[in-house]
Amino acid sequence: MSADNGRRVRRSRREVPAGPDNATPRHGSAFTRLRRTSGLSFLDSRRPSGQLTLFGAVRGELRKMLSLRSTWVLLLIVTLLQPLSTGLTACATQILAGPGWRTNHLLAHLLPASSDLFWSAVVFGLFPGVIVAGILGVLVLTREFSGAVIESTLTANPRRGMVLTAKGLALALLTWLAAQVGLLLGWILATLILPGKSGALPAYKPGLAMIDLLGGPLMLVLFALTGLGLGALSRSKAGGIGLFLGLIVILPSILGLLGGLFPHAGWLQIPLSLTPTSLLATFLSGLGRATESGSGWWPTWWQSGLIMMVWTALCCAPGTLIFRRADIG
Repeated sequence: MSADNGRRVRRSRREVPAGPDNATPRHGSAFTRLRRTSGLSFLDSRRPSGQLTLFGAVRGELRKMLSLRSTWVLLLIVTLLQPLSTGLTACATQILAGPGWRTNHLLAHLLPASSDLFWSAVVFGLFPGVIVAGILGVLVLTREFSGAVIESTLTANPRRGMVLTAKGLALALLTWLAAQVGLLLGWILATLILPGKSGALPAYKPGLAMIDLLGGPLMLVLFALTGLGLGALSRSKAGGIGLFLGLIVILPSILGLLGGLFPHAGWLQIPLSLTPTSLLATFLSGLGRATESGSGWWPTWWQSGLIMMVWTALCCAPGTLIFRRADIG
């Protein structure tokens, strides 16, 4: 009798499953892989929901960035800086060009170049806009470090290179849209305030309108990506913003001060011309040839764009390396 009871117990133990994990196959188990490779799998042409793609990562970063109030505020500032600066510059030009100011020899020299004044008024807002765009680029990554959200981001997508690339693409898209809309608004406002001032361009500035209207927002994108690289390098808001302002504001100021203290040091014009702020000014001026400004070499507008791309790459490369290799903590 006891022998029969022992057989029943052993038989019941063999029939009971070992645990709940064996009852329901996990994702990636042998049963699941066999089911995916069945004869009817060719009917399901959709991409598996668990597969990570760059498009999905960019869409997620766009949703994350647009859900924050600070992103909207900074993008709105970038957009409104263009028409606001254009309006102030155009109104100042109209006041200085009035009857009471025509005796000024400097203005008599500048006013015939009406097209230069027109396009200078249109793109004047890009100079303060680069600071806002750079701060936005720094905050895109560093606010996740400060809020300990980066761990959740990397848990959802452990491919750090894809995460940083998606952030860069989302940042570039939003910055370009904000700058392009603002620049078009500034151009319309300048046309209304300064009618007839966008006349024939000088022979050494071909295509200045296309350079400013289409190339200006792209230069702003490069400044935003530079801020992203410096933010990845420092991984802190204060450190990233400090590095960006040091590169954009402090470095040109120091070089300009040294050039004023040492008049015979003409070679200082070369590093001054290679700073990001000087490159932006040269690019927006649309110079088609090197200028004879004292001594030294000065880049043309297309060379300025290429050199600014090098600046962006130099700032993003070490930031990407540190973001991919350093521990998150």
